[in-house]
Order: sequence, then C-alpha cells, then structure tokens
Amino acid sequence: MENEIYFSNEALARFVAAQNRTVEKVVCHLWQNKIQANNTVELIDNLELHFTDKQKLTIGCNAEGDGLDAFEFNYQQAAKEIESQFEGKIKLFAVNASATKMWEGVIGKTLLAVRLSKSNEQYKADALILDFGEEKREVSISPLDGLVIDYYEE
Repeated sequence: MENEIYFSNEALARFVAAQNRTVEKVVCHLWQNKIQANNTVELIDNLELHFTDKQKLTIGCNAEGDGLDAFEFNYQQAAKEIESQFEGKIKLFAVNASATKMWEGVIGKTLLAVRLSKSNEQYKADALILDFGEEKREVSISPLDGLVIDYYEE
C-alpha cells in the first residue's frame, strides 16, 4: 500500500484564510527546462490566486515532490536561484493566466472553499478542488508533469 501524504496544519490554515476572498488575478509559474536543446520541457510549478484584498494563495508541490502544499512564494528570488543553480538551462516564468479559458471564469468570483479529501482524520495532499460556486477547478500533481489543473464537475 502506498504511503499517503497529508497537508500540514500551516497549509490547511492558508486554505481557510483564502476562503471567501475574491479572485483578482491568477498567475502560473512555469519551469522551462532546456537541458536538452532540442527537447524543451515546460511544466506548471505552482499556481497563485491573487485576491482583491492583496492577499494570495500559492499552491504547488511540497518539498519532497510527492504531494501538494500551500506556501509563501517569492517569484523573483526563486527565479534567480533556479537560474543560478542550473546555469540558465532551467528558468522560471510567471504567466498571468487570468485571461485564459481555464481561469477567465473565476476572475471576480469568491473562493467559497478549498475542498480536500480526508483519510484517517487527516487531509490528503494528492489533489484539491477550488470551489468558486458554479465554477470549480481541480488541482493535482504528476511526478513528470508538475501541477495538473482541470475543470471539475460534481
């Protein structure tokens, strides 16, 4: 049986704090791997929901890469560290995804809940649902593809 990964109390508190806030902008941070010049790989490293009260919720992989997490994220610092560490072969980009088909329907909407699955009285860090009422998005991770974001219907 696989070991289950759970959200920390800090991540859960971030989810609760984000609820009932209105989304102003959605930013995706993308890793671009150019280690193999003819085979560039891009993946979503994390997702940031920016709210009208200037708060934000950042969702991405945990430090071990085996589950989701919610954390503070400094894009400028992270981009510099990655560029230096990988000598420019891996770069981090911030992309305003607010006008994309995936996210345009949630701009101006209130995040009603971050829905999680529960096991053994703990909340599993394998996936979550961002509930904006009529609009919902599922966020999960893939070991090779980074964050996977999709529409969610009941």
